[in-house]
Amino acid sequence: MLKRIEELIGNDCPDLPSLLDGLPVGVALLDDAGRVLMLNKALEALTGYSRDEVRGMPCRHVLRSRACVQGCPHGRDDLPGAGVETDCINRHRRKIPVRITPVRVSDGNNRPVCVLDVVEDLTAMREIEARLSQATGQGQIVGRSPIMEKLLRLVPVIAQHDTPVLITGETGTGKDLLAESTHKASPRSREPFVRFSCGPMPPELLDAELFGRMLDGTAEFKPGRFQQAQGGTLYLSEIADLPLPQQMSLVRFLDEGVVLPLGASKTVRVNVRLMASTAESPERLVRAGQLREDLFHRIAAIRLHLPRLKERGEDLGFLLHHYLNHYAARFKKNIKGISPEALRLLCSHDFPGNVRELKNIMEFAAMVCTDDNIGIGHLPGHLPGLLESAPAKSRAATGRKSGRKHTEER
Repeated sequence: MLKRIEELIGNDCPDLPSLLDGLPVGVALLDDAGRVLMLNKALEALTGYSRDEVRGMPCRHVLRSRACVQGCPHGRDDLPGAGVETDCINRHRRKIPVRITPVRVSDGNNRPVCVLDVVEDLTAMREIEARLSQATGQGQIVGRSPIMEKLLRLVPVIAQHDTPVLITGETGTGKDLLAESTHKASPRSREPFVRFSCGPMPPELLDAELFGRMLDGTAEFKPGRFQQAQGGTLYLSEIADLPLPQQMSLVRFLDEGVVLPLGASKTVRVNVRLMASTAESPERLVRAGQLREDLFHRIAAIRLHLPRLKERGEDLGFLLHHYLNHYAARFKKNIKGISPEALRLLCSHDFPGNVRELKNIMEFAAMVCTDDNIGIGHLPGHLPGLLESAPAKSRAATGRKSGRKHTEER
């Protein structure tokens, strides 16, 4: 059949299998009944099948695509050569986004000879789309102030390298989100992002949690956070809370790329990018002896600082409406905005909990709001100045109620 196809294409046509193997996209050569005549090398790699083992099989058993059951592109006579975006399941049960474009080959009398299914792997494109959209998604760090725009422009650049990163900033400023955003924008995004809080715990347990431990009586070991993050990123929150011996183990990892599991006699090599954060000044922590100086210099090769919310200018108003819209949609509320009184109170608040506190306030307000706008009465009662900012009518009503109660008691 291949010989006949080559003859119909032309006597001076080069060897067809070699021609198709040289293409950078997957190609399946099918007969007029949709059976596989051959796969090129790119499609062999994509599907996991060799051309010899699938020859003569229906193409739907090889590509295993949703399009095979939801509208095979081969039957679309109205759109010859039109592609369809779908996905296929390869031999290893991995779902791969693809575009399948059928190309019909006819002889000189316009009679169909065969079909070339051109299969493009869209995995890289989908990853790029995800990275571009993540900056505005819920759960990702956002901001429009100049200081935040400058910081967010650095993320895609920093993400392309494996250099350690130290993130500083007060509690609630978004250090965890910045670390995760950097990981998701990196070539390591398909591998694990492992977060570990360096809180107080016994040294042996801490070693086991971080570096793994040998199982008693066996040659196997239970993986720690470093092994769990293999190929990806390990993010250590509040790194200065680690005892100094464990900090020394991090220095060894940064120098040699190895860790020593608890109870093991040999080190284990791991491929992990290390990120860390601290809410305090690392220089002060070094002076106080809480952070090893050699670890500080290694982990701070790239240093990012997240400012307080009150230092981010127009981000306060932007984030208020950003989280309001999110929680209104989440709670299925028709909330259009924030009243001027509530907005003035929020803008005068110092936000010691920074963005996390603002987010919690807007979640509470949207949850209890039954009106079109967030008002004073919908804000949490712990906010300073809330009672003084309450509407005069509400204060008067409260006064009358108290007066009646006092009279009854007398």
